[in-house]
Parts: sequence; structure tokens; C-alpha cells
Amino acid sequence: MTALRERPMTAVTRMPTRRSQITEWTLGIAGVLAAGVGAWMYYVPTDWFLGGLVEGWYFGMFIAAGLLLSVAFGLFARMAYVEDREYSTRVVVPTVFALAALFGAITFAVLLII
Repeated sequence: MTALRERPMTAVTRMPTRRSQITEWTLGIAGVLAAGVGAWMYYVPTDWFLGGLVEGWYFGMFIAAGLLLSVAFGLFARMAYVEDREYSTRVVVPTVFALAALFGAITFAVLLII
């Protein structure tokens, strides 16, 4: 009979991975800018040369802003969850913000359709 010999296992230590937050910041800034343009378009006079777009344009900008902010907060919450490995405050708050932004976008989409 042959004896099976085990090699001693050594533990491999790994550095915790840190992802770049460029995507989250870019989407978040684009969302805030889209919301700002939408709010500005709400107050644009109708006799302006792009006045025909004013009636529905700000709803579209608010929808885009809500979607962009929802994705940005969702990505940040996912990154925080991967780092913490539990549902901490750092994970729950961006998730709530992402859901609020998504519900806002859905609300403006329904108002635009109606």
C-alpha cells in the first residue's frame, strides 16, 4: 500500500481590492447636471427659440437624472457591500437613495405619459 502524503498548505494573504470610483462619480455628476438642466428648462419662457421643447423636455431630463443617479448610487452600494460583506449603514443608505432616484424617474415617466 502506498501512503498518501499531504503537502503542507500555506495560507495566501491577499490585499483587499479597491475599485476605482470614477464610474460612480461620473454617473452621479452627470445625473446632477441633468437634474439641473431639467430644473432650468422648467423655468424657460415659451417664447424662447427652443420653447417648443420646454413642455416635455424637463420631464425627460428628470427621468435621465433619476436613472443616472440610481445607477451611480447602486454601483456605490454594491462596492460598499463587497468591501463590508454585510448590510451596514454604508450599504443601506446608498441603496435607499438609488431606490428613491429610481422611483422619482418612474414617477416623472408616468407624468410624461399622462
